[in-house]
Amino acid sequence: MCLLWVIPIDGFSVESSQLMPLNRYFPQSWGTKDGLPHNSIHALAQTSNGYLWAGTWEGVARFNGQQFTVFTRGAQTGLPDSGIRSLYYNKPRDELLVAGNRGGITSLIAEQWHAQAPLSSMVNHAFRDSNNVLWFALEDTGIAMRTPDGTQKEYIVNSSAYRIIEDGFGVIWFATNQGLFKYINDKFQLAVPDHNILSGPSFTLALDSKKRVLVGTEHGVWQQRNGTFALLHSSLADKSISSILLDHQNSIWVGTINHGLYRLSDLGLEKLDATAGLPNNRVFSLLEDLEKNIWIGTNGGLFRLRRALFTTFSQSQGMSGDFLRTVLQTSDGKLLSGGSAGLDIFSNDAFSSASLTTGEAFSVLSLAAVTEEVTLVGTYTKGVLRYENDQLTPYLNRHLGLPSNEVRAILLASDNSVWYATAQGVVQQTPDGKLSHFNEQNGLPAHFSMGLAEDREGRIWIATGIGLAFIQQGIVHVVSFPEHSDAQHAFSFSVVEKGTWITTDRGLAYFDNATQALSVIEKSQGLPVDKLFSIGIDHNSGVWLSSNQGVILTSLLSLKECLTHPSALLEFEHFKEENGLASIQINGGSQPSQIVDVDGNVWLPTAKGLATVTPANLAMLSEFPIPVSIEAVLLDGADQQFDTDKREVDVTPLTTRVAFQYAGLGFAMPSRIEYQAMLVGYDQDWVNRHQFRMTEYTNLAPGRYQFKVRARYIGGTWQEITSPFSIRVLPSIYQTFAFKFSVFLFFCFVIYALYKVRFHHLKKSEMILKQRVDEQTRSLELQTKRFEFQATHDDLTGIANRRAFDRWLVQYFEEAKAKQSPLCLAVIDIDHFKQVNDQYSHLVGDKVITEVARILNREVPHYAKCARWGGEEFTVLLPEYDLINARVAMDHVRKIVAAHDFSFIAQTLKVTISIGVASADGARDHDRMLTHADQALYTAKENGRNQVTIFE
Repeated sequence: MCLLWVIPIDGFSVESSQLMPLNRYFPQSWGTKDGLPHNSIHALAQTSNGYLWAGTWEGVARFNGQQFTVFTRGAQTGLPDSGIRSLYYNKPRDELLVAGNRGGITSLIAEQWHAQAPLSSMVNHAFRDSNNVLWFALEDTGIAMRTPDGTQKEYIVNSSAYRIIEDGFGVIWFATNQGLFKYINDKFQLAVPDHNILSGPSFTLALDSKKRVLVGTEHGVWQQRNGTFALLHSSLADKSISSILLDHQNSIWVGTINHGLYRLSDLGLEKLDATAGLPNNRVFSLLEDLEKNIWIGTNGGLFRLRRALFTTFSQSQGMSGDFLRTVLQTSDGKLLSGGSAGLDIFSNDAFSSASLTTGEAFSVLSLAAVTEEVTLVGTYTKGVLRYENDQLTPYLNRHLGLPSNEVRAILLASDNSVWYATAQGVVQQTPDGKLSHFNEQNGLPAHFSMGLAEDREGRIWIATGIGLAFIQQGIVHVVSFPEHSDAQHAFSFSVVEKGTWITTDRGLAYFDNATQALSVIEKSQGLPVDKLFSIGIDHNSGVWLSSNQGVILTSLLSLKECLTHPSALLEFEHFKEENGLASIQINGGSQPSQIVDVDGNVWLPTAKGLATVTPANLAMLSEFPIPVSIEAVLLDGADQQFDTDKREVDVTPLTTRVAFQYAGLGFAMPSRIEYQAMLVGYDQDWVNRHQFRMTEYTNLAPGRYQFKVRARYIGGTWQEITSPFSIRVLPSIYQTFAFKFSVFLFFCFVIYALYKVRFHHLKKSEMILKQRVDEQTRSLELQTKRFEFQATHDDLTGIANRRAFDRWLVQYFEEAKAKQSPLCLAVIDIDHFKQVNDQYSHLVGDKVITEVARILNREVPHYAKCARWGGEEFTVLLPEYDLINARVAMDHVRKIVAAHDFSFIAQTLKVTISIGVASADGARDHDRMLTHADQALYTAKENGRNQVTIFE
């Protein structure tokens, strides 16, 4: 990818401030391995419903951002052959005109195909003009015109035509192998007879910003100017042009037959070819979609360029290297970035590198501005360097008092002392140059230090390899992580008014200045990763967290909610490669490893360059109204054909499952599309479907329902489907009113007849029968209750037995799935129970089981279902409990058992239990849920017993 040069071009936009260099677009490609029927993309179009269409040798493919649906020759489309050469979308008619091999022509209107009479040879291009006249560019047989009344005319029949267009004045233009032609005032004529180039082969046509004609020829692009044609750009004069596109910024994109893609804009002429990621240098087609993405059809597949949320600078933009560790903005607005290849300075939209006066190579770990003119540079092996007036010189190293030349953080404190975090401890340098050393001997948790910060109360925070500390008034204070936290390493800090945020290897910690308490937000509260390297707070209180698995965006409000309520889940977005990051490895262990510049842009050093994001752009990109389409209706898994005008299907009484598949047609950030669905007549409100593109309903009651779905980019505006889908669930014969009424009348008649026949007998024996019935009823009730209790309760403990629990498990699991409500299952085992039997006797063992059962029955939530599963195992069903709350509840039970005094059963007897917990969310049936809980129990025992383990 390269920038050639800049020249002024007539008709270009003044939107250059919004122009982005070609090499900063985010590329993506698709081929046959991704579902395309063929890699040669002859034509591209987008219809008003949002679908993208690609014409290939093996049919036309419809793309919804996730998958391709292919339409080929046959009864559905009416095409005689699958080879597609032309796609033309006529917006006023909402018509997609499809044409290609064997003269085949068809149009798609309102999701219905309408085949037309074929032509004599392959159609290279089909076009409908403003007068509703159809024009066809044909291979070997020239031009065909078909009027609305069906009349057809042919022109230049011994030529091959390739492209047709109508300019802003109603003139129809034709690119052919015999030159450029035009149709004006019912006359077909050569447009520029005396022009050496335009009287020869021309291949494609487009209009510029003033609706003038652009012609692609064997010798570059020619632009209509002042009644004649001039070469658009001299660098294209030796290129054969296959396609031309004018985008919304009036930039001109030019596809060539074998030299790749060019863009001509206020930034100059730029090139993209196969060496820079284009699938093939032969470009057939170009399209700008509704979201301003640029699509390129090549001989090697489909290629897309889009403005990504993140932009990554690397060696291709002039940096010394791609592996970066630290970034800093100086007071004069320059951006310094350091990495394994040295120090780079970004100024005036260009990168330059800084070299040591000695010429030695160096690897940068940290940066800190100590004055407006001076920046200190921490390195891997050279100690500290001094950057001033674009000069880089040695400043402080091991020979001058540092304990190590590996300097991972530098801090200018409020008393003007400078602190250095090294691999062998921390050093304080006073303004007079005196050095003071702090290491394990002074109380630091470890020598290896990699983060420094000064909070609002003057504490100097230090992040080390195995712990956290701060220094205040020369004394080291070690700060311990909470007991429940597994955090060990600290990496970096962000100081706020009332405390300090700290990134760790097990989540995000916060030190409260008022209480001096340290809290940790972990994966159990929703964080997608354990290890966080850096934290930055943007101008809108957005919190950006870096990791080895991409960038996480949350908010101060959500973080504070998690600190206040430990059961709360963090709200966040997770950005990866599809969002423009060249690498999801955002480097840490150096400082600063993230900054928010004065303009609000966030900068992050990565393993493949310097990434930046403008938070305001996130809202802008998210505001695109995403069209949403229902693509399929499935009854018990079978795809249903339906009338697109009526959009309704009947559901037979035997059908148990109704599913809807849909797609949000957003191509810029398909991974960030979320959905809500509602079945009117069943749902009371919209139901969040997140990124799921299918919604299923089971065992719907008879009646009429209407399915609606809406989509948006995360944080954007919901766009509801314009045509909801209706279903009518038909009743079974026994569910009809007539059947129910007939049954009612029949029973009334039978009852009446029996009553009349038996009335006098019943009267005579009423007293005797009443007495016998009363006696037998009482006897049966007692017997039934006894049998019911024995069948469903455990003889030893008196709590429910396995049979009762099996029934509960099926019932509650099906209800949870149907209502999409949480459900958890806990399997409990008494630890070392065999030893109890062996050491104390089986009688003691029975008493232990009985006592544990009594505790469980008392301590589990009142609406939980507890049972003895068998032997020393118990089970507990927790309706409406998610994994987090279930774990808390069962850990409470575990602690009660562990603290319980069993000495009344046997002296010195201590009893503990192990518990495995699983959720219905991750199980396809109740047996699988039980297996998950049992596996979690096994893990708890393997890990030492007397603990609660969640299946994940």
